[in-house]
Amino acid sequence: MKKHYVGVICLMLCYIISHAQQTFFTIPSGEITHRNKIFYQFQTNFLDVHGSQTKFDFCYGIGHHWEVGFNLDTELSWKKNHKFFEIEDSIGVNPVTPLLLFNMQKGIPLLPHPKLRLNVGTQAGTNFIHKEHMRFAYMGYVMLASEFKEDWHTNLGVYVTNDAFAGTGSHIDVFGGIEIPFSERWAVMADATFGSNSNCIGTFGFSYNPTNRIQACLGGIAPMPNNPIKKYGIVFELSVFGWDFWDKNED
Repeated sequence: MKKHYVGVICLMLCYIISHAQQTFFTIPSGEITHRNKIFYQFQTNFLDVHGSQTKFDFCYGIGHHWEVGFNLDTELSWKKNHKFFEIEDSIGVNPVTPLLLFNMQKGIPLLPHPKLRLNVGTQAGTNFIHKEHMRFAYMGYVMLASEFKEDWHTNLGVYVTNDAFAGTGSHIDVFGGIEIPFSERWAVMADATFGSNSNCIGTFGFSYNPTNRIQACLGGIAPMPNNPIKKYGIVFELSVFGWDFWDKNED
């Protein structure tokens, strides 16, 4: 029993596999999309009254702890005399936009109880609408994923990226998060991406599962200390699963 408690304390530093949700607010998911199932997610970050950062994610489980899919990352604006879809293809503090990205993730089981897995993944693509320059953007990551104590989850990972994906600043750093359920359908969660680029933010919020295949999340956003864009905001996320949350047989 003592060994189990020591293991739990150690795994508090590890990345979670969440079976109540596919992702946290800002960091990659530890759960692999189930074989022959699909996952869809819509997320929007309101950092300004005149626009939002909006993302559309799609994943398909191909089996053997593999998933593939694509992301569309955009900047939307409803400011007067501005285009609804912002187009930015110059390298600066902000990433280029809009970005169409291929995503892929592989999970490698390490321990059954408490559940521990090593996940390796990437997102890579280009700005598919541009004025002058096409930019290659990418983000790769390695993370440990664990589940323990009644679906409590924690996470820790390392990422590498470039200017086109994250803007100027640090390109190698860490991310982490935690999720704690407090009822059958509600959970509190927080995550953070560390570093000095514009993607380095922290979030805190709640998730709610109205059904076994739909999840809605709402939270607050705060910039990390070295983020060059000092903006606070609100994040909303809606996820649709092709399987029931409580089905943990991924493959």
